[in-house]
Amino acid sequence: MRTASWICTALATVALATPALAQTTPARATPLSGRDGAITEMQRPGPAVPQQNRAGATADAIGETQSGTTEFLKQAQSAVRIGNLGVANELLERAATRMLSRSTVATEAGVPMRDPRLERISAARAALQSRDRAEALRQIDQALTAG
Repeated sequence: MRTASWICTALATVALATPALAQTTPARATPLSGRDGAITEMQRPGPAVPQQNRAGATADAIGETQSGTTEFLKQAQSAVRIGNLGVANELLERAATRMLSRSTVATEAGVPMRDPRLERISAARAALQSRDRAEALRQIDQALTAG
C-alpha cells in the first residue's frame, strides 16, 4: 500500500512538471545584439518582448523631463550614437506619437498627417530596423532641422 502511494505521488509530480520542462528558454543576446535586442525582437514573431520592455523603461526614464518632439529626437540621436538602437527606436516612436496626437477639426480627422518631420522619423526607424546607424542619424538630423 505504501509503495503504491509513493508511486502515485511520483507520477503526479512528473505529470505536473512536464509542461514546465517542455518550455523553451529564450535565446541569449549575442554581444552584437546586446544593445539592440529590442530591434531583434521586433523582427521575429512571438509575444515575448522583454528587451523592448527594458527599452521602453529606459525611454520612460529619459522622457520624464522631456516634453516635446524635438527633445525626443535629440535623445534618440544620442541613443543611436552610443549604439543603443532599441531605446533610440522607442524614443523615435514617442516623437512620432507626440506629432500624431494633435488636435484637428472633426471634418479633417480622417485626413492623414503630411509632415516632413514625421516622414524623416519613419525613415529613421526603418534605418534602425536594418541596423544602419549612419542613415538613422542622417534622418534624425533632417527631422531636427525640418522642425
